[in-house]
Amino acid sequence: MLVPGLIQRQSQSLVMTPQLRQAIALLQYTQTDLAQHLRQVCETNPLLILEPGDTAPKAAPAPEDFHDDDPDRFTTAPDRPEAAAPPPSDRDGLILQIRLSLPPDDQHAAFHLLDSLDETGRLPVSVPDLAVELGIDAPRLEAIRQTLMHLEPVGLFARSLAECLAAQLRVRNRFDPAMQTLLDNLDLLARRDWRRLREKCALDQDDLLDMLAEIQALDPRPGLSLPPPALPIEPDLIVRPNGTGFRLTLNTRLLLAVRLDDTLRAQIDGHTEAGRMLLAYASEATALIRALHSRKQSLLTVGRAIVQHQAAFLRDGPTALRPLTMREIAERTELHESTISRIVSSKYIDTPRGTVPLKLFFSTALTSEDGTIQSAHAIQHRLQALVAAEGDNVLSDDALTGLLQKEGFSIQRRTVAKYREGLGIAKSSQRKRLRRTS
Repeated sequence: MLVPGLIQRQSQSLVMTPQLRQAIALLQYTQTDLAQHLRQVCETNPLLILEPGDTAPKAAPAPEDFHDDDPDRFTTAPDRPEAAAPPPSDRDGLILQIRLSLPPDDQHAAFHLLDSLDETGRLPVSVPDLAVELGIDAPRLEAIRQTLMHLEPVGLFARSLAECLAAQLRVRNRFDPAMQTLLDNLDLLARRDWRRLREKCALDQDDLLDMLAEIQALDPRPGLSLPPPALPIEPDLIVRPNGTGFRLTLNTRLLLAVRLDDTLRAQIDGHTEAGRMLLAYASEATALIRALHSRKQSLLTVGRAIVQHQAAFLRDGPTALRPLTMREIAERTELHESTISRIVSSKYIDTPRGTVPLKLFFSTALTSEDGTIQSAHAIQHRLQALVAAEGDNVLSDDALTGLLQKEGFSIQRRTVAKYREGLGIAKSSQRKRLRRTS
């Protein structure tokens, strides 16, 4: 029989103080969100003064911190921030995708195609004519266009409405022979000739209605949905070449500095109710300033560790990305893994390869037979390049696997198929049909 009684136990638990909660929240803020948060706080705290980062007092520049024992010479310059490049336009997101999806030799042609688009996102000039203008082979330019059609927004660079819709259906894995027949007979659809459509597609009425519903859900004019410039991406960090290494700085475009109003603080009388309230404001202001300093140092520390690890990417591009996990960065920086996750989330870095999210540098690792560690991102980028350059000789998944293995990538056919589908690349049979009809 159980008898009621009192039991005394001792345990430890983490108490989230207001200061700790504030520090965690600041880590998660983007550059834009942080500037907005500081303006709101300074409106309610009379002891805080908000100043633009460029006019705030700065300490004397620290000497450059070179690390000769590192594989890449590196400088961290927290006291000499610089402004980032101008905010990206509505096409910069697409330009970044082009840079990450195509080899450098093909990017000039891709940008020319981008400049040739009409307002709906269609390519009004024929590929052979553009190839002559650019001085390259038409099959190569067509391969570039096929890759561009599957970037976001999907369906750009199409030569016709049917091709635009087909690209979107492939991404959704809803493109089959019946759908191809339907797209080949859009004139019957426009005339609402349902009987002939059913005959050509060899479908009953219910299946045809389902296909029509899928068609109606697509975007026939993807050019109109290009991301607007209303919310530009502002990088938190900027990395630039510095001799044989790199220099990492904070972005000052939206950087704001806060400081205490020392004159008002000196006049506080802690014996009055108003004075005690001001002392509470002073405590909150001091905690905020400390949290901002901690955020800046943590961001630079994590950014430095990432750039050191991925220096090859800055020099050679996406194929040189190395596998990296947040646990590895946590061990290098002696920060908690959850802190790394908060810092990396929604943060961007302005690099010689464009403005990219910090999460881009984190990738799963594949181990080859000889023990070499390879990045999944690098393999995916090389896969895209092989498909873009295949021309009339369309490569099957087996052929792509063989080429990647010859280049030293340890990968199996099922993984190639998985990456191909994830990248929105159609099957070889579908790509062959597109070559014949283009």
